[in-house]
Amino acid sequence: MKEKIHPKYYAEARVTCACGNTWTTGSTRGEIHTDVCYKCHPFFTGEQRIVDTEGQVDRFYKKLEARTQFQQQQTAREAAKVSADQSITGLGLDERVVGVLTSAGLNTVTDVVEKLKAGDDEVLALDGMGRKNLIDVKKRLRARGFLKDEAEGEAA
Repeated sequence: MKEKIHPKYYAEARVTCACGNTWTTGSTRGEIHTDVCYKCHPFFTGEQRIVDTEGQVDRFYKKLEARTQFQQQQTAREAAKVSADQSITGLGLDERVVGVLTSAGLNTVTDVVEKLKAGDDEVLALDGMGRKNLIDVKKRLRARGFLKDEAEGEAA
């Protein structure tokens, strides 16, 4: 065994718990402080209390509450996204297309969907509306769930 490489061993090291309990044991440290011991730990005492070390439980509950609020906000956003009463500006269409639709009196998604039910020719008859714009409008409405795909419509 090499000389002078081992730590000093204390045969009578004093251990002190936060609850006030003390005992002696062997250790390489002369004095040890602990937060929980066999006299105050819930497993040994049978108490149903939560041991909160530095507010970890409080932080967990704050994170849990923040997550719940975030999920509620996400649900509200999703509901607003698929609301048929929303303005057509929320679809992300080109400004010129929005101008054409609003000048024709189609201000909400519901108005546009009703016009499309009458047929594509009805929408193409609007002054300034072209086939590419009609395709773009339909894509945006399908992406939001306001229109069914043609393949789904024929199969139904």
